[in-house]
Amino acid sequence: MSSKNLTIQSINTVFKNYFQLKNIKFTHSLYQGGQSSVVEREVFCRGEAVVVLLYDLANQKVVLVEQCRAGAIENAIKKNDINQAWLIEPVAGMIDLGEEPSQACIREAKEETGADISELEYINQFYPSPGACDEILHLYASNIDSNKVDCHAGLDVENEDIRVLILSFEEAKNRLLAGRFNVATTYMALQWLFFQKLADHNN
Repeated sequence: MSSKNLTIQSINTVFKNYFQLKNIKFTHSLYQGGQSSVVEREVFCRGEAVVVLLYDLANQKVVLVEQCRAGAIENAIKKNDINQAWLIEPVAGMIDLGEEPSQACIREAKEETGADISELEYINQFYPSPGACDEILHLYASNIDSNKVDCHAGLDVENEDIRVLILSFEEAKNRLLAGRFNVATTYMALQWLFFQKLADHNN
């Protein structure tokens, strides 16, 4: 297999607010030889974030969070069902400047559920939508006591209004298998829990 090459023509910031939008022009090597023409794309720049699945092995519970998400609003309106703007996900949040992913996990778990976590299990990192976004997600899990989480949480300064949702392993797995979740990180985290972590634990 021939070596790949990539040539950046330009990268320009075209919008900057809470997030950034950049215009990138580049060429790249082709699998069958030669070089591509100039490819121009807009890239939504979010940086790096963590996702933390909180689960309670002793009590057979999963701790998720539910909140209104901006990215789901327009589709909810189109479907004439505003309830679809509220999504169920694992704890998640951006990694602050100078912060390690593990530190972000601990901070976000406290902010979004009230949980104090100390031990983290690293699962993987991945691009959720690399065709248009540079975001990298770091997926972790932590075994906690679900009796010690809050019912509601979130930071007022970040306009967070979070309901902490505690599901039994059975209910969470049934919802997973029935396709009742609609966030990719929820699927990935629960599939890891039920088909990797618990499968290993039960063997």
